[in-house]
Formats: sequence, C-alpha cells, structure tokens
Amino acid sequence: MNSNENNNTGHYQDLKTIVRLASGYQQLYGELTRYPQTTVIYTLSSTDVIAALEQVQLGHVDIEELELWASLLEMRGDIDHSCVEGVLYALANPEQMGEISHEKVSQLLTLLKK
Repeated sequence: MNSNENNNTGHYQDLKTIVRLASGYQQLYGELTRYPQTTVIYTLSSTDVIAALEQVQLGHVDIEELELWASLLEMRGDIDHSCVEGVLYALANPEQMGEISHEKVSQLLTLLKK
C-alpha cells in the first residue's frame, strides 16, 4: 500500500503527519521541500482523509487550511491520491465544486465512513 520506502523514514512519517493533519503538521510544511517527489512514498487512503476531516470537525483545523491541504496533496509527486482524488478535487476547488462548510465536511465524513 504505502509502497516504495520504509514506513519508518522521516519522509514517510512527515507525509503521514501532514496528510492526517495530525499535531505538528504545520511545522512540517517547510520540511517537504527537502524531499524528492520522483517516487510515491505515501498512498493516501480514505482513512487518512477521514482523520483530516475529523480535525476540521473538532475545530483544530479551519476550512481555509483544509482547502490548502487538499491542493498540496494533489500536487505532490510522492503521494498517490488516486483512491480519493474526487474528494481532494472537491476540497481544493471550492469555486468550482461549491464552498466548503462544516456541514459539507460532515457529509463527506458520512460518505467516506460507509
């Protein structure tokens, strides 16, 4: 699943923290510039997106940050987001897909948990 590199590397662990919007994720954005994007290191799953959306629902992350997060994950060459690309696209493009609200986050969570 999370393929080409050992799951204990700093690269993998930093990506995991960011994709789940886990504690300390904001400090890791700058670290991403030192990692190559030529190989997929992390495969984004619905479980990861659920974890991130729950951070928004709990009030730990705001909607604007969620939009930036989705855009970042779409761009990264070291993250395979094909399993959840529709959700990421909707979150990263609110001008085309409709504004993201806490109600929409709840709806997405319900859909992803099925």
